[in-house]
Order: sequence, then C-alpha cells, then structure tokens
Amino acid sequence: MHQVLFHIGSKTVYSYAVMATLAALACITVGYIRLRPRGFSLVSVLTLALTGTVGGVVGARLFYVLGHLKSFSKGPTIGGSGGIISLQMAGLVLYGAIILGGASIIVTALILKMKIWQVGDALGLGFFAGLTVGRVGCFLNGCCGGKPTGLPWGVTFPGSAVKVHPTQIYEIILGLMAFGLLLYLDRYLERDGEIFFLSLAFYGVIRFSMEFLRFHSDGRAGLVFQLLSVGILLASVAFLVWGRRWLPLKEPAGLVGDAGQNQESPKDEGTASFHAQDGEVMPGAPRGLNEV
Repeated sequence: MHQVLFHIGSKTVYSYAVMATLAALACITVGYIRLRPRGFSLVSVLTLALTGTVGGVVGARLFYVLGHLKSFSKGPTIGGSGGIISLQMAGLVLYGAIILGGASIIVTALILKMKIWQVGDALGLGFFAGLTVGRVGCFLNGCCGGKPTGLPWGVTFPGSAVKVHPTQIYEIILGLMAFGLLLYLDRYLERDGEIFFLSLAFYGVIRFSMEFLRFHSDGRAGLVFQLLSVGILLASVAFLVWGRRWLPLKEPAGLVGDAGQNQESPKDEGTASFHAQDGEVMPGAPRGLNEV
C-alpha cells in the first residue's frame, strides 16, 4: 500500500487520486479512438466525458450515502469524508457511477443528437480500460480488498499481519481479459450496441464473482452488489437474445455525419455507462482515502 505518492509544498498527492485521473483519461482515450472514425469530434467526446464524470461522481457518492445513512447524522456538511457532500475522493460506489453517469451521458447524447449505440459501444470498451487502471489505485490505496486467505499469493497491508485476497489484482486481470475479448468479438459483431451490452454482461459476471472474495464492513453490501450484478447480467443477455434485432447495423467508419450525429430515425438511440471507483478497507488495514 502506498497511499501518498509525493508532496508539492504543503499539498499531498495521493496515489488513488492520480490513478483515478489516469483511469478517466484511459476511458476517454479509448472512447475517442473508437468514435473518431465514426465522425465524432474531440469536443463531442470531451463533452460526453465531462457530463459522465460529473454524473458518475455524484451517483457514486449518492449510492454510498444511501447505504450509510446512519453515519451521516450531522447532515449535508461539506468537507471531509464524514460529510454527505465530500470534497475528498472517499466513499464512492461504482454502481452508482454507472447508473447516474450513464444517464448523464444518455441525456447529453440525446441533446446533441448523437448515435447512442455507438457511444455505448465506445464507453463499454472505455469502461474496462478505466477499470484496470483505477484498480491499480485501489491496490495502492488499500481499498476494495479481499477477505483473509491462506493462499500463497495473499497480500498483507501496513497495519495488518493478515493475508487477504488481492481482489484489486484479480479485477485488473479479469478487466484486461474482458477488454481483449470485446475487441476480438467486435470484428464479428454486426450491430451497434452489442459491445455495450456485452460489456455490461461481462462486468456483471466479474463483479458477482469478486463479491465472494471482497471484504465489506457491512456484510449485506456484498449481497446487494451481487443482486445488482445478476440484474445487469440478465437484462443485458435478455436484450442481446430478444432485442438484438432492434439494434442498427454497423456503418463503415467514416460514412457517418459530423460528431456522430443521427442520420436515421431515433431507433438508433440507446444507453451508455461510465466508470468510477468504489472501495472497502480491508480488515486491519489503515483507513484509506477511498474507504467504504
């Protein structure tokens, strides 16, 4: 665990904050690489990224607060992680970021008359790029960790002699595998939006599996996240099986309008998701910057 990277004068630069920033940049970069040949400008991609980031951070914090209402008896104070409105990158829930961040992106894309399914595919890929980078920050920060284990690759963190599952590393590996598999499948998929639904399904499987090994201070949290994961997985698979025919056929790159604007009917519209972080402090470890 290496929470503090360095200091600039009196300012402390935290590893989690740096990696979260790099995760967002990875997501944006992958999204832009995907969308640029389809007529999207850098400005349009950055606009989506900005609204998604704001919505994602608000959603991530909101989900955390709703799950810990008893801990916020002082009301909507502003300041440290003890306030409902926190200026620190602490107490964030990933699924809240996916839901509200995704909704923010949908609204923005609709207002700008973009092709939602193409946006969704780009952010489905970008999500896993950001996830793998972001979980490095979780590992350095000592959050999002696992339950005690006797396996030889178990890790110990400062302040604890107990070996725990390095669930952050597990998720990095699984995220990279999902990213590579999506790129491979993309060559054979015929419709916009399929990558988006596959990315949701893949993460549903990954998160459901990880919750068997993740440590939460509230034992009910793991079950809640598993139920959310199952719901997302089933909904995504159901749409791919029964709703696939409603997705538009892919267009050759470069044959779409400026900024990916819709040239067809609203049937091409869909949804998208965004990535943020969530965290739990492992047993016996010091309280991290992004603890839950």
